[in-house]
Amino acid sequence: MKKLLVYVLLVLIAVVLASLYGIIHNQISYTVSPEYFTRFKFQQFGFVDMPLPERVRASMVGFLASWWMGIPIGLLVGAAGFIHKGHRRMFKVSVWSFGVVVAFTLLFGLCGLFYGYLQTTTINISEYRGWFIPDDVVNLRRFLCAGYMHNSSYFGGVLAIVAAWIFHITVKLRTHDGTPGGTAKMLLVTKADGGGSSHPYAGF
Repeated sequence: MKKLLVYVLLVLIAVVLASLYGIIHNQISYTVSPEYFTRFKFQQFGFVDMPLPERVRASMVGFLASWWMGIPIGLLVGAAGFIHKGHRRMFKVSVWSFGVVVAFTLLFGLCGLFYGYLQTTTINISEYRGWFIPDDVVNLRRFLCAGYMHNSSYFGGVLAIVAAWIFHITVKLRTHDGTPGGTAKMLLVTKADGGGSSHPYAGF
């Protein structure tokens, strides 16, 4: 029962983290290309005529575009926490794994930004037929780089779930009974039971 309550709490935490991530992410991409928002995202979300600073509106777009990602991330990554012994351990390792998700997704998005920068050294507009590119964009390269970053971040968020699962499994395998250092403690007990000295440093 306690683990189920922890699971629900983890989903809520994931939603909050996803929302904050979206806000921070959009501050970065707005810095790369304000036009990506003024010519595209603000229209997409109906924020064109809103009497708020552009960076505030960019943060709002980030929140609305990202909060829902916290639900599948919380459900899938939080579910992996059930492999750990005890609800406290489940909560602790799961929160760590959320850190893995955030770091992995941000890194993937920044890699996408860098890749976009390399891809747009020369621009063949016919290669972007599936992209929404307004006719009045002034700095097309920056606009495309921001698009690369956004697309990569969504893809990175999906891959980050797998990375978090691997993290959970790794932590579980490298610990004994869910406690760090448990393997070393077990070795000491084995030495003591084998007739050797019970001093903790015996045999080293």
